[in-house]
Amino acid sequence: MIGRQAREGLFKTMKVPVSLQPYLQTLPQTYDASSLSNGDEELFSDILQSQLATTGQRVISSQEILAKLDGSRNWKIPTHIQNGQSLSFAKGPSVPTPEILDKIDQKAKAIGVDVDLVREVVRAESNFNPNVESHAGAKGLMQLMDNTAKAMQVRNVYDPDENLEGGTKYLKSLLDRYDGDVKVALAAYNAGPGRMRRLGISSDDELEAKFDQLPQETQRYVDKIMSRLES
Repeated sequence: MIGRQAREGLFKTMKVPVSLQPYLQTLPQTYDASSLSNGDEELFSDILQSQLATTGQRVISSQEILAKLDGSRNWKIPTHIQNGQSLSFAKGPSVPTPEILDKIDQKAKAIGVDVDLVREVVRAESNFNPNVESHAGAKGLMQLMDNTAKAMQVRNVYDPDENLEGGTKYLKSLLDRYDGDVKVALAAYNAGPGRMRRLGISSDDELEAKFDQLPQETQRYVDKIMSRLES
């Protein structure tokens, strides 16, 4: 255990940002010295995150920062997580767990959609985080809107199995609708089939001709996924 004097010395050497210094006064007086093996910065991060969680504060997630930087969809932590069970703070982009990847593979193969395509859609939609919710109300791994979830018979959008099955079935329906044209299906997944219909886009040639009429988010979305698939 380290005492208050040693703790204050530790924080000074860590060059704590001014914006975080007010929180130091509320931190516990002693900590387990074994945590120091991971480095001072990780120790401070863990302590701060723990304290903020117990006091009801929230640290902006990496997804929210990235959304501000590149104009991608904005995420928030859903109410059922904030007021419910475990609330985890993102320290960086979510890394897909083997369990999530296995579930993606199983659902994709069972429903008949290319595994890599489903993986990249999940990456682009939620960065493999099953608990995110966009400000537009899209939820979970494949960012299902309520109407889409209902149509795909998804009861719990935050359940990875249900979300992946519903989202993959929806993606499959779009691929069938547009004769297997992946780019058009992706544009429809992001912008909605209604917008595609209003723009008169149902084929790759029509998509290329009217691509700039789609929202910039959709243009980036399609380009990002296609570039990853092609590489």
